[in-house]
Amino acid sequence: MDATEIAVTTLAVLLASCALSTVGFGFALLAVPLMALVLPTEDAVVLSVSLALVTTTVQAVHERAHRDRTAAGRLLVGAAAGAPVGLVVLLVFTSRQLQFVLVGVISAFLVVSLRGWHVERDSRALDVGAGFASGLFNTAVAVNGPPLVMALHARHLPPPSFRSTIATVFAVSNAISAVLFAASGRYDGEVVALLLVSVPALALGYLAGVRLRRRFGVEGFRHLVLWVLAFTGVVTLLSALGA
Repeated sequence: MDATEIAVTTLAVLLASCALSTVGFGFALLAVPLMALVLPTEDAVVLSVSLALVTTTVQAVHERAHRDRTAAGRLLVGAAAGAPVGLVVLLVFTSRQLQFVLVGVISAFLVVSLRGWHVERDSRALDVGAGFASGLFNTAVAVNGPPLVMALHARHLPPPSFRSTIATVFAVSNAISAVLFAASGRYDGEVVALLLVSVPALALGYLAGVRLRRRFGVEGFRHLVLWVLAFTGVVTLLSALGA
């Protein structure tokens, strides 16, 4: 672990934590590509999941009063069912092909959202379906946020409810991944050291996001979510083209 690794990792964590605190998602999207510039990708993923576990848990607990428990439960059930299917899907399609599918789904959602698509608050099929897609894509291409964002955004949840609900789902998913990482011996000395030195940046970014989110009203927040989701689509497309 040298000074460059520490500097790039802490900067990545600062930006990713701020984004997550502001809109409720996007930690891995920002953190992994930046950390992978100086670290092995597998280490970047372990660091991202482990640090995101902290922030998503804090956010889920802090805003628990706003959580849509019904939606969170349905999303988690769907994700649990979709995760093993993702492994089967990988036997038929490549990760690159699935990334193109995800880009297409995100693009279609952005179009219908801009046309004012809205669904009822209590939509079991939407919640379970989005959770299923999230679990499938998470196992297949390590991207689970977009389906969850689409489902919650389409229901026009207030910003605190959106952040709390999606943070709950992320926290559970990240906890499961962290346990698997620990069981497989992925927390070596360097990863643990980088986790420890990243904690101040994690806290600073989270607090900055809390302050930043106050600048957005309900409509401003919804527009910001769409912009971040569009950015996710662009990054995924570039990743697929470069695969």
